[in-house]
Amino acid sequence: MTKTSTRAAAEGMPENQPPPPAFFDLEPLLCDSINMFDVLVGMMDSMGLTAKPAGSNHVLTQGEGDQLFFVACTAESMSQKARQAYYEALGWDASC
Repeated sequence: MTKTSTRAAAEGMPENQPPPPAFFDLEPLLCDSINMFDVLVGMMDSMGLTAKPAGSNHVLTQGEGDQLFFVACTAESMSQKARQAYYEALGWDASC
C-alpha cells in the first residue's frame, strides 16, 4: 500500500479515488492564509515584537497597534475560511 492509499484509508476515503473537485479549490485559500500570517510575523518582527524586550513591556503607537490587530484578525478570519472550506470539501461537518 502506498503512502497516499494508506492516508486515504486512514481518512476514510476509498483507495485510488481522487479527492473531490472542491478539494483543489482550497489552494488559493490556504496560500492566502499562509501569506497573511507571513505579513503578520513580518510586522511583528519590524516592530520588535519577536524578541524579548529590554525592559518589561513592548510599546506600540496607536496606529501600530491598530494595524497589528487588523492583520491578526484578517489572518484568523482567512484561516477559519480555509478550515471551513476544507471540511466542506471532504463532506464533513464544518461547525466544530
